[in-house]
Amino acid sequence: METRRLSKPRSEGFQLSLRIRHPSMDPADISRALKLNAEHSFRAGDRRRSSRGIETVSTYGDSYWLGVLKPMGALVDIAFPGDRWSQVAQRQLHETTRSLTWSLCLSTSRFMHAHAELFRRIRSEGGQVSLLVTIYNGEGSSFTLAPEASQLFGELGIAVEFELAGD
Repeated sequence: METRRLSKPRSEGFQLSLRIRHPSMDPADISRALKLNAEHSFRAGDRRRSSRGIETVSTYGDSYWLGVLKPMGALVDIAFPGDRWSQVAQRQLHETTRSLTWSLCLSTSRFMHAHAELFRRIRSEGGQVSLLVTIYNGEGSSFTLAPEASQLFGELGIAVEFELAGD
């Protein structure tokens, strides 16, 4: 199955996306459970569309869901009006999320852990969950996947796929 390329993020040199395949799960249920809109999805049994958008006779064999993760969205605002030090800390926290290493850690510790039961269910029903890491224009010349992050991905059965993309 060909994966649709997502739009390049504006400020980061990378993008984290979650891809889910399942034998029958409704993508709308996945969006509700994750509280995240799909960038691209279809349900098993739905009719395929041609490149021109015309419905064809063939149908999708599995359900598919793809959404972009925003690690900064999971963080709280720690800045207080008039408090210079809290505003500095908030800026530093924002800069941290622009790092691929930290974004991978944040996505595992917050988002992945919060939805662990859903991911286990998907796998137990024959589905697959992948974290897609797209790195644009060599921006991520190096990064570290912390042992805690790789352990959680392993425990949840989430594959981590890296894609090096040009413009």
